[in-house]
Amino acid sequence: MKRAKVTVLMAVHNGECYLQDAMESILRQSFCDFEFIIVDDASTDRTRELVLSVNDARIRLIENREKLGQTRSLNRGLELASGEFVARQDADDISEPERLAKQAAFLETHHELALLGTWYKKVDAKGTALGLREVPCKWLEIRWALMFFCPFVHSSVMLRKTAVLEKVGVYNEAFTYAQDYELWSRIAAQLPVANLPEYLVRFRMSAGSMTSTYGEVAENEIRRAAIANLEAIVDSEAARRLAGSETELDNIRALLFGDYRRLSASDAVATSRRVLPLLHAFTQLHKDEPRDCRSLEKEIRSRIATRLIEIARRPDQNFIALKELLLEARRLQWAALLTARSLGVSLKLARSRFSETHAVRI
Repeated sequence: MKRAKVTVLMAVHNGECYLQDAMESILRQSFCDFEFIIVDDASTDRTRELVLSVNDARIRLIENREKLGQTRSLNRGLELASGEFVARQDADDISEPERLAKQAAFLETHHELALLGTWYKKVDAKGTALGLREVPCKWLEIRWALMFFCPFVHSSVMLRKTAVLEKVGVYNEAFTYAQDYELWSRIAAQLPVANLPEYLVRFRMSAGSMTSTYGEVAENEIRRAAIANLEAIVDSEAARRLAGSETELDNIRALLFGDYRRLSASDAVATSRRVLPLLHAFTQLHKDEPRDCRSLEKEIRSRIATRLIEIARRPDQNFIALKELLLEARRLQWAALLTARSLGVSLKLARSRFSETHAVRI
């Protein structure tokens, strides 16, 4: 029997609510050379019935006699996978019709890559669009991002099975929720990885999703993965102190990758000053890639400087806050002060200074 090019791997426990849509999104792919392994983790709802109701020879139903949890179920599926590439699919997410074709084609022409994800769309429980999510695409950018968050959505990943299993291994069964973050971190530390800059997955933000279910367990595991990544560039105590402070880690994520506008002026400046030593240590660790490091450092300095200026444009900023934000932006990148927006902030600073001085004289 001919081996399929791709194994699509799903582990599901009581997933009847969205399972049919998730399965159909795979079975309707334009790329057809795949097997679809579904590991039913001792479900007590209609999951098994729904899988068996689909008459498609590409589906392989694997049934756990007792509940093993997602991580062990995924490892069981990896062991049984026959495809050269393994694509993940969660039971509540949707893959766009061209997902497998585009990822398989990219891996076929980029033999060095061990792992490939994609950008994704966020949807609610009903499938209504909530927004688009872009994540870093290049290997060095991804390794940098992994110190702070997971720059892959689990349902978007396709990996090269032999390279990953032989050189890195399987999911760490000590992780219940963040097993993907932990495995991607180990892969990226040893082998090239990337994200395709296309929205090929719809990620469901529902109350019953893994993301919403595990709460404190999830946060603790995410911190453990972040600490392990940070320990590559700083000592263990500093890594634990940074990742152990939810506020500090959240502020770094916001300033670098997220909703930076929520940061106060003082938090934004303090966070910028925490990031720069980490960036220097990171580029020193990867100094054998000088061109990529220079590009990464320039991009991050520019991004932070631009975001500091955007924060300074808020109408609630006083003279001291404006001055600190502009000085930090200048320290990061002189050119950031030459944009129309930064010149507007400079004018705002001068007016604020004039108003304060005039008020004192009166």
